[in-house]
Amino acid sequence: MKRSKRLAIVLEQAERKRKQADQLLADTQGRIQKGIQTMQQLEQYYAEYANNFYANGAAGVSVQQLDTHQAFMQKLRTAIQQQRQAVESDQQHLEKVREHWKAAYGHFKAIDSVIEKARDDERRADDKKQQQQIDERSQLVRTPFI
Repeated sequence: MKRSKRLAIVLEQAERKRKQADQLLADTQGRIQKGIQTMQQLEQYYAEYANNFYANGAAGVSVQQLDTHQAFMQKLRTAIQQQRQAVESDQQHLEKVREHWKAAYGHFKAIDSVIEKARDDERRADDKKQQQQIDERSQLVRTPFI
């Protein structure tokens, strides 16, 4: 079995790992996008709720309503902060995933390059063998004029 054929098995395994790394990278990027959208929605809701409360509360609110409002606003701020931390954590994880992806992609490309070199070597060896056979045949065939 030729060297390039044997290496093809290694390339298939490297390609599987590269595809897994591609999927992990895409999933991580998607999770970050969803986290950012959730954070933006929370911030928007926080702003709208505060504006509505202050607009409606201009006429006056009870102490109980004010306490309820402040408690809810604090819960929203806590939720926003937790979401921000989750996004930051996911972004740090993304950097590790990118490094993993780069390594998997580099490994795949290196093996592909080795296989290409092996194929070139095999082609040159085949060409050389064919040329030797042609040379041998040409020596066997003698023209009748000599």
